[in-house]
Amino acid sequence: MKVVVLAIAVFLGGGCSDLEGLGGPASALVTFEVVATGDLGPLRPAGISSDVSLQIALVWGAQWWTEPFCIVSAESDAVTAVTDAGCRDPFGFVPASVSASVPVTIGASASLALFALPSTDLLVGGISSRVGYASLVLYDDRDGDGTLGLSKSHPTGLTGRGPGQQDTTDSADIVYGASFLTMTAPDQRVAFLQGSFDAASAFYPREGCPEPPDGFSVLSAGGFSAAAGLAASTAGTLPSEDPASCAIQQQPDPLLISIAASAPTDVAEVSCTESTLDGTARYQEPPTDEPDFSGRVTACAGLPSLGGATPPNLTQLVVSGRSTDHCKGLSHYVLRGCAQDVSCAAPDWDLTGNPPSWWPCN
Repeated sequence: MKVVVLAIAVFLGGGCSDLEGLGGPASALVTFEVVATGDLGPLRPAGISSDVSLQIALVWGAQWWTEPFCIVSAESDAVTAVTDAGCRDPFGFVPASVSASVPVTIGASASLALFALPSTDLLVGGISSRVGYASLVLYDDRDGDGTLGLSKSHPTGLTGRGPGQQDTTDSADIVYGASFLTMTAPDQRVAFLQGSFDAASAFYPREGCPEPPDGFSVLSAGGFSAAAGLAASTAGTLPSEDPASCAIQQQPDPLLISIAASAPTDVAEVSCTESTLDGTARYQEPPTDEPDFSGRVTACAGLPSLGGATPPNLTQLVVSGRSTDHCKGLSHYVLRGCAQDVSCAAPDWDLTGNPPSWWPCN
């Protein structure tokens, strides 16, 4: 549903350091000249006023792994319903840090400048080979704080054992588009490379595309289907991009990034963080009283096999986030387990002999 097109002309500075402390103002490393066009009216969620405070944000991405439960073959229609409701796109962009934001007005030009390199925790690789990627996000700054607020999922069982105990409030900001949303769609991303490029880092890889150059650049790729991506990932690879869709833009030429805005429900995940980035599931002890599952989807399922190991002979209750949540997420209840390892030899809890009366799984 391409209604709005956002064009961003990017002009990259020639140096990688600023002039602070040398008697002059800091020099911008990268300056984005932004022009937004289109009508956001048809995309505005119900109940949202027509007053908008449009911003463009540069958001650095996180390296993450999806939960195994989200990519194994579903064992029932109920499990499929839970994964549809609770699993984010396994090839999607996950934000780590919002670097900078600038107000934009439809039809007028605005400039966004970066004065610092991304911190080392936003780069993947060793000292001789580090790379980071960022997405440019168009959003309505509903809370007026001048930056894109990030949200995360809302697990159940916050009074039980296990990770994910602290709940948070969803950001009021509304995302309308991003230059890099998922690897399964055409994308343009800001890249920053220090040293040589290491393809083995597997950080939002562009299989078959040229390597990014040292310093800042903008990369383009055409994407691949989710089905092809899942099939290839079982062999530890990803499908090759169409070489004709691969492009690299770098200084001193002006760089152009285009964003086609969609309904916020289609692009909200670009502002959703992950509580854990290594695919760790939230295993919880079932409480005595049944949790409130209103607005959530549930299913009984087996435990996924990891690395060929035989999973415990347990049935888990998997619970999606609420239908009104900004971000997708899952919670997992098991009758026996540990906070960090459902297969632990000395479980933190064991209710297998006396499950709570509401427990729905055999």
